[in-house]
Amino acid sequence: MGLNIEELQMKIDSLKDILSKVDTESLLGNIATEFGVTMNPTESIFEKTSLISPFKQYLYLSGLLLSTPEESLKSNKEAPMNQLKILLNDIVDLYADIFSEEDGDVVNEQWLEARKVSMPVFINYFNTSSLTYEEQVVSRVVEWFQPFSEDIKTEIGIDVDELIRIFNFIKGNLQIRIDDFQELTNKVIEDQALFFDYMKKKKVSFEQAREELDLPNTRKFGEQLQLIHHIRVQDMNKEFGEDVTQSFINLFSMDRQNRDFNFYTEPNPFETSPIWRKSKDLLFIPIYKQIIHAILIQLTILMEKSNKKNLFYKNRDNKTEEKTEEVFKDFFGESAKYYTSVFENDKSQNEHDLVIECDNNILIIEVKASKVKEPFRNPDKAFKRIKRDFKSDGGIQKGYNQGMNLRNHIMSRELSVLYDSKGNEVVQFKKSKIKEIFIIVITAENMGILGCNTSYLLEKKKEDPYPWSMNIYDLETALEGIMYKNKKSNFFIEYLREREQLHEYIVSTDELEVLGYYLENGSFRKLNIEEGTYIIFDPNMSSVFDDIYFEKRGFVSSRRTYPRTDKIKQRTGKVNKNNKRRKLKQSKKSKKKNRRK
Repeated sequence: MGLNIEELQMKIDSLKDILSKVDTESLLGNIATEFGVTMNPTESIFEKTSLISPFKQYLYLSGLLLSTPEESLKSNKEAPMNQLKILLNDIVDLYADIFSEEDGDVVNEQWLEARKVSMPVFINYFNTSSLTYEEQVVSRVVEWFQPFSEDIKTEIGIDVDELIRIFNFIKGNLQIRIDDFQELTNKVIEDQALFFDYMKKKKVSFEQAREELDLPNTRKFGEQLQLIHHIRVQDMNKEFGEDVTQSFINLFSMDRQNRDFNFYTEPNPFETSPIWRKSKDLLFIPIYKQIIHAILIQLTILMEKSNKKNLFYKNRDNKTEEKTEEVFKDFFGESAKYYTSVFENDKSQNEHDLVIECDNNILIIEVKASKVKEPFRNPDKAFKRIKRDFKSDGGIQKGYNQGMNLRNHIMSRELSVLYDSKGNEVVQFKKSKIKEIFIIVITAENMGILGCNTSYLLEKKKEDPYPWSMNIYDLETALEGIMYKNKKSNFFIEYLREREQLHEYIVSTDELEVLGYYLENGSFRKLNIEEGTYIIFDPNMSSVFDDIYFEKRGFVSSRRTYPRTDKIKQRTGKVNKNNKRRKLKQSKKSKKKNRRK
């Protein structure tokens, strides 16, 4: 069948027709209520919104709204949210048909293989927002772009430090508005009691009481309600100066006008400019956290187009390696020994990013910082590019090959020596004392299902082990979570051991779902894996890491921290991801709405 462009365009046209009759502030206000600073972090955003991929769909809706001129309104300006949500889900649903059979297709193993890989990669790319905490994105912006801050200032009129300060200023001001509003709410309740008591005692009508009684808190409540998601430009001018403020507004805000933006899968102007320029004096912030993601996106585009592109890539790679070492050192502490940038001989050949020795186990860690590229719409072309990227110098295959080279080097002799770049001996390993060797590939970006289950594309000998792969910020979240739950380093080692045995049976785009299950059960043995069986982990299994994040910040979740064991789905037979409903379930990676957004 394939993607029905006519039906898709019809749905989009219907959506735009509704938006043309919707008041901008009404719709953005609804979105802000569900995703802004007022959002309860323990709520299920799926139950609240009834959307397949709430955050990405609301970004799309906001971009479409601000790219669709508003007609003259004579009637109700309120946004018909239920109708809008149905259309949003229909649009996302239609994109799943890209991977279904078309007339003339020869459905063979090659056809199935291409869609088995390209479909989850496509869904992960377009339906999943950045899977990082806010603080992690701020850290990435500073580490990746600070060395080029002067160049950035010259190009866009604002430097890295100023961008971070403005983000924190907006966040802080919005929170102050919310706190003041909540305080006023309590005072208004007192005013109401006073108001009705006045009516009773004076025996006057409602209208007369309202004219005679001065209620400043109620009046102020109405004023604050109108500004709850707003930032005053004059406040920013006072804090940062008019030039810097105007540079920021030009880059990261947009007004409502006709734009050539239509499809869910094309570049969304609201993702890079997530502020509505309501007037010359007021900015409306529906989702404040998108601002830091927009900063990361815009700075990346800027550096990739500059003459400092190669230096930027080099710095990005170095910072990813440094972050990886830092995260593992925070976890293992003094219980392990660390060897960075070591070589297999004294001629500086066959370098390895990080080797960790812990309780006679060896962890060979290779770091890859390649950028995840937008997948092609054609599944066969997409599959070719995905394979090429997977096997590139910055891909998981290359990291695995490097790790296996060292593993084979160590296991092929009783005594092996590693050296530094100057040819000096760094460490000796005796094969007879080694318990196990694990290969770990850490990536700068989220690789989705290809990181969780490398068997989709990994080339290796049948007897060789699979690697364990994770992106750097989920690694940080994972190891901090293990420590928070008072687990020791041997817990992680045992997880790697059992995880490798389970590797090819897993269907997941998020390693934290897998680890979340393990944290609850302490083992995978309950799964009783058999040949031909595959396992789908429920997205809620990563909720433990969201709970930890908010517990550290004073929030206590009222919901059950871990999903039950029966949330695991075990199925028999080949993994066929062409089933439409299951495809859409996989799109729910944004369910990690606390960690992600």
